[in-house]
Amino acid sequence: MTFGFDPAEREAIAATLDAAVPGSVEWGAVEYVERLLGAFDHEPPRIWAAPGTWAGDGPAWLDPGPWERHAWRLRIDAWRSVYARIARGADDDADRRVAFEHACESSYGDPAYGGNREGAAWVAVGFPEPLFPPARSDP
Repeated sequence: MTFGFDPAEREAIAATLDAAVPGSVEWGAVEYVERLLGAFDHEPPRIWAAPGTWAGDGPAWLDPGPWERHAWRLRIDAWRSVYARIARGADDDADRRVAFEHACESSYGDPAYGGNREGAAWVAVGFPEPLFPPARSDP
C-alpha cells in the first residue's frame, strides 16, 4: 500500500501548499508530498530518480546506502508529523516553511518526483525543459 492523504487531509494540505506557492496544487504538489512521504513504500525507496526512458530504459530509482536510508527515514518521519499538524489545523510557522519548501520543490523540480506536471511550472516561468532529465514517465 502506498502512502496517501484522506480527503479532509488532502484539502487542508492542498490549501497550505497553494498558499505557499500559488498554482502548486494544480502542478501536482499534493501528489509530490504523498510520494515523498511514501518513498519507503517501494524498494528501492523513491528518493533519487535514475535515468529513465530517455536513456532507453524504464523508470528507475537509485538504491541509497544504509546511512542515507536512515537519514531519509528520519526526515520523512518528521515531515509526516508536519503534515499531520497541517491537516489538523495545528501547524505553526516552521510547519508552513516545510510546506513552502515542498511546494517549491514540487513546482519547479523534475516531474519524475510527482510534481510539476508535464513541466507546467517551467512553462509558467519561462524555464526551458532540461535536455537531460532523470526521468519523464510515471514510475
